[in-house]
Amino acid sequence: MRLSLRNPPEDTWEISREQYIWLENIGDEHLMLRLASGDFRFDKGRKYRFRRDILDDPKVHALLDARKLAIREN
Repeated sequence: MRLSLRNPPEDTWEISREQYIWLENIGDEHLMLRLASGDFRFDKGRKYRFRRDILDDPKVHALLDARKLAIREN
């Protein structure tokens, strides 16, 4: 079977910018987040995209209050 790159298929889903946020580790140490989906290492100085409902997690909310995480624009 040969795939044609001239007419790529249409996307089956779209990413809405309102559904996602960027969180940046602005602290001076790496963080380990224990999320419902599993452990996540949040390296210092890095920015990652998450679904907006991560803000409902009390651990993430505490890190935002402690100014270890910051919400960034897309």
